[in-house]
Amino acid sequence: MSSSAVPALGPAHTVACSEGEAIWFNGALVTVKVPGAWSGDAFSLVEVLSSRGRATGLHTDPSHETFYLLEGELLFHVDGEEQQLRAGDTVSVREGVPHAFVVVSGLARFLVLNTPGTHDRFFRAGGEPALDRDLAAAPVPDHDRTMAAAREHGVVFIGPPPFPAAAVMQVSG
Repeated sequence: MSSSAVPALGPAHTVACSEGEAIWFNGALVTVKVPGAWSGDAFSLVEVLSSRGRATGLHTDPSHETFYLLEGELLFHVDGEEQQLRAGDTVSVREGVPHAFVVVSGLARFLVLNTPGTHDRFFRAGGEPALDRDLAAAPVPDHDRTMAAAREHGVVFIGPPPFPAAAVMQVSG
């Protein structure tokens, strides 16, 4: 497993399927596949594994954010509109646009591409290293740490998850 937050700045960056810097972030396993530092902050790429009911609060990001769903289903709320994503679907959210999502399948695994590539720093600051990649081992979310990381990295939480309460079991931010 690669544990370095800043890889060597070679001409290519390769990360095997089950490798990358693993971070527990509010009940989700975030694996940094390409840290922003590698591309001079042009982009960052993380893989997220999360279970049913994990939702983000309504928020804005200081970067454009693209989600590509590998497995499972997510319900997105983007600028007042809802849309369901299934494996193979993609949604991109412009910088500064209010959005949130909730996992509606048993598990969801998805990639998140941010441009500029500084979002991996937010996950590091708001999370903690994952020594075990089993979701059952996820520590209890630390919302104070998340909010401090959000302030430091330009993520602005503007409200609770905009989903029915029965769909939300755990909130990030």
